[in-house]
Amino acid sequence: MKKQGLNVLKFLFFLGIGILLVWLAVRNLTEKDKASIADAFTQADYFWIFVSMFLSGLSHLVRAMRWRILIQPLGFNPKLSNTFFAVMVGYLANFALPRLGEVSRCGVLTKYEKIPFTEAFGTVIAERAIDMICLIIVFFTALIFQFDRLWTLTNEKILNPLSAKFSSLMQNNLFVAAFALIITAIMILFFIFRKKGKGLFYKKIKDAALGFWEGLKSVKNIKRPYLFIFHTVLIWFLYIALLYAGFFCFKETSTLGFGAATAIMIFGSLGIIFVPGGTGAYQALVTETLTTAFKISFTFAFAFSWLIWTSQFILILLLGVISLILLPVLNKESK
Repeated sequence: MKKQGLNVLKFLFFLGIGILLVWLAVRNLTEKDKASIADAFTQADYFWIFVSMFLSGLSHLVRAMRWRILIQPLGFNPKLSNTFFAVMVGYLANFALPRLGEVSRCGVLTKYEKIPFTEAFGTVIAERAIDMICLIIVFFTALIFQFDRLWTLTNEKILNPLSAKFSSLMQNNLFVAAFALIITAIMILFFIFRKKGKGLFYKKIKDAALGFWEGLKSVKNIKRPYLFIFHTVLIWFLYIALLYAGFFCFKETSTLGFGAATAIMIFGSLGIIFVPGGTGAYQALVTETLTTAFKISFTFAFAFSWLIWTSQFILILLLGVISLILLPVLNKESK
């Protein structure tokens, strides 16, 4: 019961962050702004939204194919259908709580493919590490080709606000005193409970390290590394392509190219990382990217961010629910 209560609190906390970000984005909108945004939604060419959704669904399928390649060195050969369903159930779960999706997708394969949970989870850890490396590579590549735009955006919206906030906090004597008090309390508690928590702490570190190592070994032992690399590149290409297709839903954004789609993918990913499903954070970051770096009017930048996010949410909701329905139907022999 305590764990369920904690999960509910986590969900409400992150949902609250998303609602707060949405409120911050719309609180200063005038009636004219709201009318303009409503007009933008009615003017949108929704054919390109469906194209974007198709490319997104294809990226999920390719991810399932890549995960299957990663699992095979462990001695298992799961069905592609089950792997895809597991990925979609994981995405659906991530809208509830961060990182719950990784546990859910591994649980699906454990139940229907009899793959040990710890080994499946090791491959997911390795996959996330690979994706993080890819995101960093894409970011620095985009920074090289669009240095002025992306550096201005990063400097104005991330570095300068953080620097100003840190400077103001350090000048606040009350904050400095409270911070020192918290550090002192943490150190005291650490020394009091170090013996009691030592075994549990080391066990958690050891289990995490072993799981990570098992995942890395699966990468090392991949039988078709070039196919794995191809799927990885294709996943990230589709992430950018679905945004590029979305540009054509508005005349004002139709002139933007793959460079703009790459920038939006990078900064939008940050919102998804820090808030479950990116609710609020994704829209805020995409809107800022379009208005600051690419000089798109706020009306169409705001409308674009919500159209893309909503279409992806609907796609994950549909595919996630369908996966939950089909899993027991197509795996009747599995309990």
